[in-house]
Amino acid sequence: MTTNAMLRDQLPEVDQSVSVEMLLGVAAQATDILGQIRNAMLEPYPRKRSPTFISAQVAALCGVDKARFQYLSTRGDGLPAGTVRGPGRPKEFTLEETQTWVRTLSTRYRRPENIPGKVLAIANFKGGVAKTTTAVSVAQALTLLGRRVLLIDCDPQGTATQLCGWAPDAEVDDVNTLLPLIYGEQTSLEYAVQSTYWNNLDLIPASSALFDAEFEIPAKVIDNRKFEFWDILNKGLASLRLKYDMIVIDTPPALSYLTINALLGSDAILMPCPPEGLDFASSTQFWHLFSDIAQKLPGVLASKRYDFVNIVLTKAKSDVVSRVVRDWMQKAYGDRVLPFEIPESSVPKGTSAQLSTVYDLSKPDGSAAAYNRYKEPLDRLAEHLDAQFVRSWSRKEE
Repeated sequence: MTTNAMLRDQLPEVDQSVSVEMLLGVAAQATDILGQIRNAMLEPYPRKRSPTFISAQVAALCGVDKARFQYLSTRGDGLPAGTVRGPGRPKEFTLEETQTWVRTLSTRYRRPENIPGKVLAIANFKGGVAKTTTAVSVAQALTLLGRRVLLIDCDPQGTATQLCGWAPDAEVDDVNTLLPLIYGEQTSLEYAVQSTYWNNLDLIPASSALFDAEFEIPAKVIDNRKFEFWDILNKGLASLRLKYDMIVIDTPPALSYLTINALLGSDAILMPCPPEGLDFASSTQFWHLFSDIAQKLPGVLASKRYDFVNIVLTKAKSDVVSRVVRDWMQKAYGDRVLPFEIPESSVPKGTSAQLSTVYDLSKPDGSAAAYNRYKEPLDRLAEHLDAQFVRSWSRKEE
């Protein structure tokens, strides 16, 4: 008997083959278990709650010191007074109360009502680069700067939708996604806007049905060769641009029809990318493929301009290999690589287990130092994006 035959005889006689029908059973069981977990230990929509803020946090967001904040809070000028939870404990403010303080005290430039809000596409060819976490975190952080934000989930996996408190396939109907716009049943995306647990952050959700877009769009092109398949999302956003300061689009981890629509319908692009060799190589392919497609589309090369295109390093480590790849990325992308990075951390792993982001926490869950190391660059990222868009608004106002 050969060695292979002997080894084969030692294998357990268990049939490992799987039919499609069996996979349907696996999918149903997994969906049921996820539903049980959400109901038992998580806080899905509408039970997911926004965080509270203590006085010191509100003062910091407003850019005033504690003494000034205390003085203003006792003047009775209509600013929220907050709630005292017990003797010796600091006042607590709801998210909405906090945002009221920020809007009232902030000297930040406000978008003129006649100037459209800005659209930011967050994109990467590759999955696992913290794209969705970055998109939702940035959207939340921008509201803490006093902005009104719309988040659009273009990914059929619906992870951004999940982070916003909605169960994609259990709570999101097809008619509330991008699909009616794709099918041509609607011309504006206003029909799809949903409120969330997070004040001043609205959502256009996604579900697995959104995969249909990748079949519907090319079918339209076959029927009509002049159909501008890359401009569907841009046209659907026209009326919403005046209602929101920022529109953040989370794209699928592929250069799909939806991704192309997001990239060509946006005013700016942010690519999250870990400083790893394969991630860097994938990023170069992304830009090449996108450029090749854009060059072939009528009028795009001559007319399309972005306010900015940035790369933010995510899941960044401090080892030798990461430092080498950072140098590669600096040489490849120059000052498009932002001067701060979001570190590899246990914090997002803990929050994602609760279907949350770091901004959902009222206080650090674990090490305060780790929490601050992870959150501080996200704060800086939101400030950077806001400053870039403010610059564009102010130019248009001149």
